[in-house]
Amino acid sequence: MFFRNENKAFRTYEIKEESMKPSLLPNEYVLATKLNEIPKRGDIVIFTNTEKNIDVVKRVIGLPGEEVESQEGSILINSNKLNDSWAKSFVDDFVTTKLAEDEIFVLGDQRTLSSSDSRTIGPIKFLDCWKLKLRYWPYYRFKTFE
Repeated sequence: MFFRNENKAFRTYEIKEESMKPSLLPNEYVLATKLNEIPKRGDIVIFTNTEKNIDVVKRVIGLPGEEVESQEGSILINSNKLNDSWAKSFVDDFVTTKLAEDEIFVLGDQRTLSSSDSRTIGPIKFLDCWKLKLRYWPYYRFKTFE
């Protein structure tokens, strides 16, 4: 869902999907750096969905070693309800997923529009991800992400 300009240290992408609205909108341009450490919950990452051979952007919800599940529309991390301020739509219930020490669980902010997330393709190895660092276009929406 992206146009990708590839470099060993960073990549630029054009956002083509709506699953991260309002944080990221179609036709915006972003820069990402290779992830080489465990991300934080809430970070936005880009990875390749190898089944569809497309790059997708999602938010990190579950961290290595955690159990992630959804019950009655709420996301639970290790049986504790997540204060999911990023969600912009309802999330369907999904089964418990136990993450390995090198895996993360990712979802789009627009849960009903989100595809190619951990509910359908499973956990993602975080070393296969690129971390979103900044949105540089359009200039009036310039923003850094940490």
